[in-house]
Amino acid sequence: MTELDTRPPRAVDVPALVKPDRVHGSVYTSQEIYDLEMTRIFREGWVFVAHESEVPEPGDYITRRIGGEPWIVARGRDGVVRVLANRCTHRGNRLCNADAGNSSSFRCPYHGWTFSNDGTLTGVPMRNGYGEQFDAVLNGLGLKPAAAVDSYRGFVFACLSTPPKTLLEHLGRATTAMDRLLALSPTGELDLRAGWMKHDMPCNWKMVMENNVDGYHALFTHASVYDAVKPAKVSHIPSKVEVWVRDLGDGHSEIDYSPEYTRLDEEFVWFGRIRREKLPRYVAAMEEAYGPEDTHRAFVVGPPHTLIFPNLFLAEMNIMMVEPMGPGRSIAYTTPALIPGADELNEKMLRRAEGAMGPAGFLIADDGEIGARNQLGLAGPAPEWVVLSRGTESDLNDATGIVNHDKSAETPQRGWWRHWASVLAGQASAGSDSDDKGAVHA
Repeated sequence: MTELDTRPPRAVDVPALVKPDRVHGSVYTSQEIYDLEMTRIFREGWVFVAHESEVPEPGDYITRRIGGEPWIVARGRDGVVRVLANRCTHRGNRLCNADAGNSSSFRCPYHGWTFSNDGTLTGVPMRNGYGEQFDAVLNGLGLKPAAAVDSYRGFVFACLSTPPKTLLEHLGRATTAMDRLLALSPTGELDLRAGWMKHDMPCNWKMVMENNVDGYHALFTHASVYDAVKPAKVSHIPSKVEVWVRDLGDGHSEIDYSPEYTRLDEEFVWFGRIRREKLPRYVAAMEEAYGPEDTHRAFVVGPPHTLIFPNLFLAEMNIMMVEPMGPGRSIAYTTPALIPGADELNEKMLRRAEGAMGPAGFLIADDGEIGARNQLGLAGPAPEWVVLSRGTESDLNDATGIVNHDKSAETPQRGWWRHWASVLAGQASAGSDSDDKGAVHA
């Protein structure tokens, strides 16, 4: 774990680093830029921290890091999910050292101070040593809560400072992707308790994120996947498919396979073309919940492939969150998006997650290697700029954002960097920062 640097970041000339069709190489390597990101993006903006299913019962907790700082996500006896600083208010010891558990209280191993899982300081050993100050100590030294906590469809976000906008404003059009994922659950819920696979990525965190919505690299970086897995869900030659890339605004973006799936009108193309007869209980539950027509559409369209700024990726039936660890290091956490009660589907989902995202998986191993090589290449000072101009002349504005019908266009990356620059420059507004201002909020 990296040591937290609490010094204010030095001035960075953000507008000089991001142009409409390119970014300066230092955005991936500069310590000053990284420090500014930790402040402006991860401490002053909304960040995905957990899913409600990870803390389903009172007393359940998990530990996370936000912007390098340790935090506890805990469900209190009142059922409320809170995000609390994982730091004893006495002498700064990290209070909770387990990844997850269930406890009504947290006891500091240093001097025995005890806190309720709602953050209240409930126990101070040898209280007489504080004399008449004891009540002030007890009332004033509870665990620090995040400034704001909110959720959408079970996805919990936190903001460590007064948020510049509401969570719904932050999510903007990305709520449609979350709704698309939940449309595959008969109960409208997910279960993210299968366990997070952790990949130490020797590259800048932004490389991991923007690569997730890069439709250009698949034929080259993942050639071994297409040699081994046949038939592929769809062709990865952009000219042969109706797969679009889209800048949703607010830093969110996606590769949208739904036009091709809709054209094919075939169920479960996205899930190995499994036949619905293999999933009878799941199909029955879906049709009971949504009816035959909407169920068929959900099975055809499938899950999203959507990046949610800054650290969440809905990787179809996998969920990824990315944690920055320094300018040249990040951790990618992935877990399958299981559907409550759909055991026959979940078993297959687990195996597919292992094959794609596991330690010997096809996809994430490739992306990690490419990220490492990117970071090594960017250590060189020339050329100064990273080019992101592919598809600029074919970008189109519509009600869903800035869309390009060429899957290989770098439309998502341009949207990411435009928003990144506005946030780091302190210019992000409550609305979309894309050229089309007609954002749809849930």
